[in-house]
Amino acid sequence: MSNFGGRWSMSRFERLTRTGQLDRAWVESELIPLAESLREKVDNGQPLRGRSLYLLFYEPSLLTRTSFERAMGLLGGTPYFTEDASQFFPVTTPDYIENIIANLAAMHMDMVVLRSSDQGVMEKAEEEAEAQSMPLINGGSLEDHPTQALTDLYTLKREIGAVDGARIAVVGRIDHRNVSALLRGLAMYEGVTVTQVPFSGQADPDVVSECEAQGVTFEMGTMDSLSEADVIYLNGPRTVAHAQLLKSRGAFNLRIDEEFMAKLKPGCVILDPMQRSGDFDILVSDSRLANYRQAENSLFVRMALLRTMLG
Repeated sequence: MSNFGGRWSMSRFERLTRTGQLDRAWVESELIPLAESLREKVDNGQPLRGRSLYLLFYEPSLLTRTSFERAMGLLGGTPYFTEDASQFFPVTTPDYIENIIANLAAMHMDMVVLRSSDQGVMEKAEEEAEAQSMPLINGGSLEDHPTQALTDLYTLKREIGAVDGARIAVVGRIDHRNVSALLRGLAMYEGVTVTQVPFSGQADPDVVSECEAQGVTFEMGTMDSLSEADVIYLNGPRTVAHAQLLKSRGAFNLRIDEEFMAKLKPGCVILDPMQRSGDFDILVSDSRLANYRQAENSLFVRMALLRTMLG
């Protein structure tokens, strides 16, 4: 049974739509150990054989969609997906998402992962999924991305050990769901300092206030302040055209080369949820670039989540 009004305290739940639902004790004592065990034994007996997962994506995705597909397949289940869902499930009526969830339930889908940045859609989908007794995961909404937050927290635990007391620099486009989700996840820990180095936008002020109330310290920084960071979290512009515009204005000037890496702490790691999409100039091979390990972690986190919710 889920605790929809607050944070989870049990290992079984039905809907994950907000990063704020997560609980540190559950993440560290249940989800991460399960992800680690699945990593050690990918041949896991396929506990979800016969179960189905529908990826209902109204926006394109590589890592989120592919990692969920692969996770479901490795667990023995069958994934289905529609990446440009508006071509097949029109958004011309106010209650379109309720109808889609009801139709997927009628076709005996066991779970839906929904990606949509339309305002209010995730909330309506959650209400209908609850009415249909269907598990639902937020695969990326306008202001949140809880499974990305779980991936990032898992990566931080594996890369730097203790998240408590960490100094994390967020660089690039920081008015984005990846950043909002990360900040909400970090708010579960103590003594975290977040340095904002924006090339575009500002972090959501409501999210900042929410996290400050839970003990996160925020500060504005420059490229020079990255030398003090334990973690650098890159988040690229929304499009290639946007990146080119920022570069033409001199506002997007991060060049990750040997000189840049030499200025960082020896143990500093660099994460990139966009997975080196070409937005950042990365001109060096260095073990502190953890983006591919981050991608692998997303697979095991989502396997653990599916195993928990459908197992």
